[in-house]
Amino acid sequence: MSLKKALKKPNERSFINYKDINHVQLLFNRINDAQADIMSRFARFLLDEGKSVEVLIYVDTKKLDPDFQNRKGISYFCRKQLNWYGKPKEEAYINFVSRQSDLMVVADFNNSFHSQWIATLSKAKTIVAPFNECNKWATLLIDTTKNDYNEYLQQVVHYLGIIKTK
Repeated sequence: MSLKKALKKPNERSFINYKDINHVQLLFNRINDAQADIMSRFARFLLDEGKSVEVLIYVDTKKLDPDFQNRKGISYFCRKQLNWYGKPKEEAYINFVSRQSDLMVVADFNNSFHSQWIATLSKAKTIVAPFNECNKWATLLIDTTKNDYNEYLQQVVHYLGIIKTK
């Protein structure tokens, strides 16, 4: 199925202030343990703030290691669940994109096709992504130096906190 067909009716996007966010979705490519730890701390921060968090993680391996088993609020997918041009198979993402959420944070500095696909189909009201000219599906783009995950996530919270909504 093409993205055009999948988006029969485009999802409406809007800005939201950080204090009004209840449900957050995190989408990222697991590169290494340090980066996964940063994302884990961010998820814990959001939970401590009283927000519900759902995470979808891409692991660049042919088959998922037993360490990467889905558990409550965290799902994984791997290369085996992508087709030949990088589109994720439905079982990898369908539950994630079908849920309504206030915010989706995409932490993929490589701008992978599978991240673009999932974010485009998402029902999130606001999508934040790293700055890239191809990220036309995002509501808010954040530019960081040297693809720094800590800086990116701090800026996500900062800019969402200063957005004024009616």
